Amino acid sequence: MFCLGGCAQLTTQSTGAPPAAPPATPPAPTAQAAPAAATPPAARPAAGTTAPAPGAAPAAAAPAPGQPPPFATVIKDAKPTHGLFSVWQKDERVWIELKPEDFDKPFFLSPKLRTGIGENRLYGGLMVGAPTLVQFRRQHNVVQLVAINQQQVAQAGTPTARAVAASISPSLLTAGPVASQPHPDRKAVLVELSAMLMNDVLGIGGHLQRTYRQNYSFEGRNSAVVGVRGQPGLLVVETNNHFYTPNIAVPQPGSPPGAPVPSLPGGLPDARSLFIGLHFSMMQLPDAPMARRPADPRVGYFQSARDDYTDDLARSPRQRVVNRWRLEKKDPAAALSEPVKPITYWLDRNIPEKYRAAITAGVLEWNKAFERIGFKDAVVVKQQPDDADWDTLDAGVASLRWMTNREPQFGAIGPSHVDPRSGEILDADIGIESLSSRNLRNVRARLLGGTGTAAAAQDWAELLQVAGPPAPELAAGALAHDPLLCRHADHAAEQLGYALDVLAARGELDPDSPEAQQFVLDYMKDVTMHEVGHTLGLRHNFRASHGIRASQVADPEFTRREAFTNSVMEYAPVNLPRPGEPAAAPFQATLGAYDYWAIEYGYKPIAPEEQAAELARIAGRSGEPTLGYGTDEDNFLGIDPDALQFDLGDDVLAFAARRFDIARDLFRRQETRPLKPDEDYGILRRTLGYAVRDAGRAAGVLLRQVGGVRTLRDFPNTGRDPLQPLPAADQRAALQMLSQRVLAADAFVVSPALQRKLAPNFLERGESLAEPTEYPLGQTVLDLQRAILNRLMGDALATRVLDTEGKVSPPAQPLRLSELYDQLEADVWSELAGSADIPQPRRELQREHVSRMATLVLRPGLMTRSDARAMVRSRGAALAQRLERAAGRKGLSAEARAHLGDSAETLRSALAASQQRAGV
Repeated sequence: MFCLGGCAQLTTQSTGAPPAAPPATPPAPTAQAAPAAATPPAARPAAGTTAPAPGAAPAAAAPAPGQPPPFATVIKDAKPTHGLFSVWQKDERVWIELKPEDFDKPFFLSPKLRTGIGENRLYGGLMVGAPTLVQFRRQHNVVQLVAINQQQVAQAGTPTARAVAASISPSLLTAGPVASQPHPDRKAVLVELSAMLMNDVLGIGGHLQRTYRQNYSFEGRNSAVVGVRGQPGLLVVETNNHFYTPNIAVPQPGSPPGAPVPSLPGGLPDARSLFIGLHFSMMQLPDAPMARRPADPRVGYFQSARDDYTDDLARSPRQRVVNRWRLEKKDPAAALSEPVKPITYWLDRNIPEKYRAAITAGVLEWNKAFERIGFKDAVVVKQQPDDADWDTLDAGVASLRWMTNREPQFGAIGPSHVDPRSGEILDADIGIESLSSRNLRNVRARLLGGTGTAAAAQDWAELLQVAGPPAPELAAGALAHDPLLCRHADHAAEQLGYALDVLAARGELDPDSPEAQQFVLDYMKDVTMHEVGHTLGLRHNFRASHGIRASQVADPEFTRREAFTNSVMEYAPVNLPRPGEPAAAPFQATLGAYDYWAIEYGYKPIAPEEQAAELARIAGRSGEPTLGYGTDEDNFLGIDPDALQFDLGDDVLAFAARRFDIARDLFRRQETRPLKPDEDYGILRRTLGYAVRDAGRAAGVLLRQVGGVRTLRDFPNTGRDPLQPLPAADQRAALQMLSQRVLAADAFVVSPALQRKLAPNFLERGESLAEPTEYPLGQTVLDLQRAILNRLMGDALATRVLDTEGKVSPPAQPLRLSELYDQLEADVWSELAGSADIPQPRRELQREHVSRMATLVLRPGLMTRSDARAMVRSRGAALAQRLERAAGRKGLSAEARAHLGDSAETLRSALAASQQRAGV
């Protein structure tokens, strides 16, 4: 999606045809078109040449004691590579030639993983760390590579700039010795680059230690520089880094529950040793930084932020600009013009040929948005030749790559590296995980939870879109936590598998047919559009699905012609029909209204003097129904009922009801589903696992309506209040559907005959004990119900329900906490109103309810409101009386009678005990 190295103007048309082959090496961009390509000094040979040292030094006298040897002595018999810098290599030793003007000058450093181990975020082809502006600094006979602090700045030459410089420190990345006397003509010195890079620059060793609890450390003796390439404006150095531990730690007996225990990488021949290949690109920065475009909270862009202390009267020093590519018209006066330099995406040669056309179509779909603001062929796709002598990881080469990992943690990823001075995107590499294209997912995706463990509860919390632990992402020097990590392709791949199972169970699609293959290609285009959007600078938009009517989402004609969400930056579920309904398009195939609007904000050519007014005009449209925006933090906080993942259309109840109907029909079909003689029974349990998981997603959509407060990013121009409690009628309807479709006794039931058929895939069970022998449907459903109880009885929801009463104006009536607790008790204890026995799964759910009530009575938390505590005590006393009365009725089994008596005693004991109030 971005080509900093510069590319020819070869464009693949949006017909989906494969791109024409580019030259074997991307040509150097012009000084105008490419930030990375300043014209090199005349003394430097062309990229890739192996000419002898330019201006070879005459014979020199022996150096003085303690001084490095002459330049010519060091490079004797060394092989040169010329580009941004000249690099000399002899055996395992590598020197970089630095001229006086190269010191204290900023350069752009882009680190990536060249090879990995296929698990735990150590994946070959992955961007790692933050892009860094660096300088070479000389201190006596040592040269340091220093990361420049761009977060705190002030106007150069001012007293404030001097104060900032005295207060803010740069960071040392690595250092190496000066290896030669200055060249007699160029005055350049040689610095031992191999010494600088033969250490753990990115902190991979620390990541290995934290991940596996093993004493891995960098071992320089078996590490080496394995490749050096150069071209004008660019230097690439590749290393092979060895990490080693002499001893393998094992779990110790008596460790406390939940304590971290040592583990091992799964795919190594010997777990004591592993290699990580690193790819370092150093690039020349643009001579002039791109014009900055201020960020606006109403339009979702990734941002570059800095604190500028120049104006000490400003409310805040923080300045935020959007991240975007430098895109300029060749003919500024033309209504439609080609760009000076298009945003060029290279398809890596490792992408399977059968997916290249679909991926290309997904990239080029974005041209529609750029055409609307006056750019023709703003986005270009090219195919890397099989015999190319360059890598798509090189800085300045925007790329899409194929990844094949043992344990993928994402389906695709679209990171980018930017110039922190301006927000200009300089490099990006989209990685598509090969598992994304497959129907069969790993065990965790096929069978959620099922063990009652904390991991299962965490899975359901994520699925129900309740705030949980963020996903990890490699940051500079370590693995950091990033709640904004994109999981779109991972979830979409699961939806792909679910859709194929649903349609196969109905007899509407053969998983091995061309139609199924087209299903996969449609998914691939959808995922590509999403990830390319990230590399254009766009963030997620989880409100985008709410601007489309539910009837349009289900309309085959509409969905094949138009977008069925307002942004491809949504997490949209596969668009499945109910049994017997006509099939709409399963995946989104084109951009939505929000995508066009966001691209206009970030990329529309605007004269500097007009920028403030024009951006205000564009962003001022945010109140239009199709332009709503809500992103990761809006979803992650778990308050907004619209900023949701995996919902479709403007009618939440209609969407959830459809998904429940599809799941229930799938359950029913498994009872009589015919299997081929050569199929194992694992297909049945996989399908049920998909169905429960998807029903859990629908439950999460409903759960977010209860106590929901719309958090609109509006400015006053829209006339809407930014905080809008959801109408009580909508909350009650969602709560009732949760009761009927998830908490009810018959929500997820299969016959004993089907239970006996739910055998595992024995080959997979032999490889992983995480695959249980019996399918734990009851435990899986209980984990889901527990997660719902946690949410509905939690302090956060109680606080919001109580506070909402003050935000609702008469005559509207809010949903009150007493009403919520009454409804929940009626749902969970529905058997008390009848005369039948209480089955075992229901007893488990009821115990969970009693346990939570007792805990709230005994140990109210810091956030527990007095009204909530009083309400729980009142409801607990009344429920204990009901249970005691019900325990004496006829028709109960001994187990049910004991359950009722024990539950009543639990509540009575809690009410009689002294309260343990947090903070007192």
